[in-house]
Amino acid sequence: MTGQRSYVKRLLSPRAAAPVLAALACILAAAPAGAKTWPPSPYPEAGRIAAAREFAAAAPGTVSFAVLDEDAGLRGYEPDDQFSSASVSKVLLLAAELRRLRAEREPLDGTTRSLLEAMITVSDNDAAASVYARVGDEGMSEVAERAGMRSFEFTPGYWGGAQVTAADLARFFFRLDRNLTGPHRRYAERLLAGIVSTQRWGIPEAAPGRWAVYFKGGWRPPATEETSGPVTHQAALLRDRTGERLGLAVLTDLSPGSTAFAVIEGITSRLLARPPRESYWVAP
Repeated sequence: MTGQRSYVKRLLSPRAAAPVLAALACILAAAPAGAKTWPPSPYPEAGRIAAAREFAAAAPGTVSFAVLDEDAGLRGYEPDDQFSSASVSKVLLLAAELRRLRAEREPLDGTTRSLLEAMITVSDNDAAASVYARVGDEGMSEVAERAGMRSFEFTPGYWGGAQVTAADLARFFFRLDRNLTGPHRRYAERLLAGIVSTQRWGIPEAAPGRWAVYFKGGWRPPATEETSGPVTHQAALLRDRTGERLGLAVLTDLSPGSTAFAVIEGITSRLLARPPRESYWVAP
């Protein structure tokens, strides 16, 4: 037993540890970019989450946000509060149409391309109504269920009245590559990355250039009849050049305009204030 203790003490001594640490440093330097360390390093860090929560709590109106990464899971501020979706539910229509095309073995023809591009890149409501006529409430609900959206509720006959939460939208976008099924996934991702400049407020405005942003916004002014009132939302998948990936959603009951845009941008900028760290996986 005495010999074992002496051996352990030698292993733990600074002189014995020095060459081990030096070798480990060499391995880390040679590790492939974008790999992960153990234990994991959650992003955004806790201080950034706290800053975003404080900002959201002080913002006008009712505000909710959720951010999801693979290491820390889902975090946010009132992430399970339900809001009327407005146009943010068009991403579910997009996913439902891709699923329908695959199930019915239909091609992505010119008519369908025109509808999907108008619906996503300029948020055209008539195009959304045409896609909704194809997939219906059942198609949207199936997409939501498969995506793990736990609180999604459709409003029969009205695609823009679905009830959504920031948590569920963060889950949907975090798994975007899995939720956009079929052979046209890359095409659908390009639509979400190619939204017109006039609608690129909030998340894409606040995300530094190192991030690729795939997103959809939704908004409704207060004068809209037969609705639950004004909303301004955005939800996104963000991919960083280090390999970091985030699902992010910010929902508000604010009228569309500079105040609502600033709230979404303020939450995003606080979450992304520090870039992800380069990290490596050391093989056993």
